[in-house]
Amino acid sequence: MKDDVTAQMRYNPSMSDTLVKVNKSRAAALQAAVSAGGAASLQDAVECAADAWLAEQALANLPQEDLQRLWQEGVQSGDAGALDLDAVKAEARRLAGIP
Repeated sequence: MKDDVTAQMRYNPSMSDTLVKVNKSRAAALQAAVSAGGAASLQDAVECAADAWLAEQALANLPQEDLQRLWQEGVQSGDAGALDLDAVKAEARRLAGIP
């Protein structure tokens, strides 16, 4: 594609070198994530995106019986009680190292 941007990803010796091509808008979004501190590096941003895709695929391929069992386990675990969304966000930021 004419609008593709190519990035050579360099991994540690236990990983392979991989060539990743994305269009300009995706490249800009990845770079913006790095610039804003949402990812430590372009490699980190791409790995996070790949991890999210792999998790989505795993969930999509989970047998219906497993989904039903997991749902029932959640329901049977009881009410989680009141949720303080500001506290949840603050904890997520703390864990992510975001001030």
